[in-house]
Parts: sequence; structure tokens; C-alpha cells
Amino acid sequence: MISVPGLGSGLDVNSIVSQLVAAEGDTKTLLLANQQSDIEAEITAFGSLKSLLSTFQSATTTLKLPATFDASLATSSDPTIFTASTTGSVAAGIFNIEVRNLAEANKLLSSGFADANTVIGEGTLTISAGGASFNVTIDSSNSTVTGVRDAINDATDNTGVSATIITVDDGTGNGTLTKLVLRSEKTGTANALTITVNDTDGVHTDGSGLSVLYYDTSDGTTPEQLSEIAAATDAEVYIDGQKVLSSSNTVVDAIQGVTLDIVGENIGTNYTLTISDDKDRVTAAVELFVSNYNSFVSLTNNYTAFNVDTGDAGIFLGDATLRTLRNQVRSEISNSVNDIGGPFSMLVDIGITTQIDGTLVIDSTRLGNALNTNFADVGNLFSSANGIAVQMDSVLSEYTKADGIIDSKTKGLNTTISGIAKEFQDLNTKLAALEERLLAQFSGLDVLLSQLNSTSNFLSEQFKIIGSIVKQK
Repeated sequence: MISVPGLGSGLDVNSIVSQLVAAEGDTKTLLLANQQSDIEAEITAFGSLKSLLSTFQSATTTLKLPATFDASLATSSDPTIFTASTTGSVAAGIFNIEVRNLAEANKLLSSGFADANTVIGEGTLTISAGGASFNVTIDSSNSTVTGVRDAINDATDNTGVSATIITVDDGTGNGTLTKLVLRSEKTGTANALTITVNDTDGVHTDGSGLSVLYYDTSDGTTPEQLSEIAAATDAEVYIDGQKVLSSSNTVVDAIQGVTLDIVGENIGTNYTLTISDDKDRVTAAVELFVSNYNSFVSLTNNYTAFNVDTGDAGIFLGDATLRTLRNQVRSEISNSVNDIGGPFSMLVDIGITTQIDGTLVIDSTRLGNALNTNFADVGNLFSSANGIAVQMDSVLSEYTKADGIIDSKTKGLNTTISGIAKEFQDLNTKLAALEERLLAQFSGLDVLLSQLNSTSNFLSEQFKIIGSIVKQK
């Protein structure tokens, strides 16, 4: 039997029960929802803070590393002749560089063939370059100019030799000739090409059959069948008048810690290589450090602000974790670094000062002068054992590392969120039970009222009947 609440009494039982349940649960629900919203906002804010601190720490790490201040800058007076780079610390200095010769790869040219399908011959080619060699078997399947080219290029043990076909004018006005070009892929005299032939015709050095590809300058009596169109040469460079040879156009450590990349030659002309401290790199690192510190100050000021007029408060106003962090970071910024010698012990000494709002500002002139006159001392201020960047990195690590202070704080907040979710669940269970109980009570009342109404109607009818009888008498 389906009962419809309010059917007997005329009361809107469902509405009454809903209002009673709401009166019991709405305040608690709103309180829990507000608590959850506030804590979720804190979790988000801690996430933003950790992200900013990680970025700040990255900038700090750059200044923490001694390598930042060891780096040198190599400058060429003419990059069309050479460029240069440095590795590690290189003493400042100026060097005269003369490039008399570029390193070249050996290149050989065959005699002319009618076309790429012309059969050269059969046998075995042994191709050597740089002390390494490989064999190429030529038979009826690959004995054409194209076949020989492909056999060389596709050899699985090819040690660095490429073959190319060119088509050129025959020089007589009667058409074109096809020629094979062999090239060592490595430059330098040590990588000169040698090609010996085991020709199936029994003669291995003549101008017929596969022997047309013979080239071996070590045999002083046998004429080469290929023409040398580019000799294998070493780069020839003079550094302050001292001769340096290199098999490639990259000259490494002729000046210790310096790599020269040779791109042009000009015999008899000296160009200048200048090695200097990389002041621009350090300036950029200091500017990034200051910029990230200022972002930290701005964010934490916002998180702890209080508007007297509106009563609005920052999300971390009064939070002990943020207060401790701010104090630690500010302390490291203003601390004096002892036992490093030199003229600098504080940031203010190199032109970095604190403004009224707590942010830092750089006096570019003072910083530039400090780097120009005492480059190493600026490095000590940041990267020595007690240096500002070293100590700041130590502070930030406690907050940014896995399971660090911020992670622990966030973990605690997430635990609270889980607790609130459990309270929501318990409250909903309680309210559902209350609703069920109230519906049962009001349903019972509704039935009783229905019965009373029925009795009342019955009695009314009986009284009417009795009244009619009385009147009839």
C-alpha cells in the first residue's frame, strides 16, 4: 500500500520534513563547505609558492656554481676566418691567429665513361682511408659505373668513403662523359685515399677493366689511374707565430681550454683572439636572481596582506610557515659573508640594495665596475662555502625538496580535506536518517488525523440523523 504524506491531514508533509532536515543540516553543510574551500585555496597557494621557489632556486643554483664564474668568453676579430669557444676557466689574454690552410678531404676523379650504364670491369676494390680499409666485390651484377658507386656507398663496413657520379662536357663538343668521384669523408693528410685493385683480367694497375680505379701514391713506380682533384690537407694555423697542424678544421686545446673552429684562410694576416671573463653571463645570472627574489617578495606580500578598509586578509596572514620562510630568505639576502677576503662581503657592496617594499634593485654601473675590477671576488660573494647563493640554496631546498616543508604542509591539508569529506558523508547519513524518521512520524500523524477526520465525519452524520428523527417527532 502506497502512503501519500498529507493525504489525510491536508498538510504538505514532504515540504515540512525537507525544511526541518534543512534546518538541521544547512548550517553544518555551509560550515564544512567553507572549510573545504579555504583549505583547497591554501593547497593551491602552497603549490604556487613551491613553483615560484623552485624557479628562484634554479636561478640561485646558477650563482652557487663556481663554474659560472670560471667561464671565459672567446671573441674572434673576424668570424669569417675563425670562431672560438672555451671550456672551464681560461686565463684572460689576447692571441694572434693566422690561418694559412684549411683542412681538406681527399677527392679523386675517374676517367670518362660513355654513360652511367657503362661496364667498368670485375674484381675486388680495396679502399683505405685513415689506416682503415674495406673491400668491395664487383661482379656482373654491379660492374657498371652506377653499380660500382652503389657497391661502395652500400658496403656495410665502409670506413668513411663516398662515391658520386657526375656528368660533364667531353671537352670536344661532341657530348658528355660520366665520371666517378671518390671522396674521403674525413679531412686531413692522415685520411688520404688509397685504392688497390684485384682485377679479374690479371693486370691490376693498368687503364683497363676495374684497374681504371687504381690509386696508390705509396707505389712510386706505378702510375695512378685516378686524378686527385682535392688533396688531403691538414689545417695549418699559427698562434702567436707558433705552427699548429690539425687533421680537421676544429683545433682543440692548442690554447688550453679553447676550441678554434677554422672557417677561412688568409696567409700573412693575423687576426685577434681575445679571452676574457664572461661578465655578460654573470650579469644576466645576477639579474635573474634578483628578479626571482623580487617575485618571491611580491607573492609573499600578497599572501600576508591585510586591507584595513575592507577587512580582506591574505591567505597566509599569520601563517607560521610562511613567516619563517620570509625571515630566512631575507636574512640570507642581508647577511654578510665572512672569511672570503676581497672588497665584497654583502650584496650592497656590488650595487644590489633593498627598496622600501622589500624588493631588490641593481645599480648596473656599480655591478659592472665590480665585475670589471674584481670578477673573482664577485664569484666568492655568491659561490664560496658561505656565499649568498650557497646559503640561499640550502634554505630553499628545505621547502622545495620532495617531502620538504611545503610538501609536508600540503600533505597535512589534504588529510584535513579527507576528514571534511568524511564529515560530509556522516552528516548526509545522519540527515537521511532524520528525514526517514520524520517522514515516518508525520506519516503516522497523517494516518491518525485521517482516522479522526473519518470518525468526526461519522459522528456528524449520526448527529444529523438523530436531529432529523427528533424533528419528526
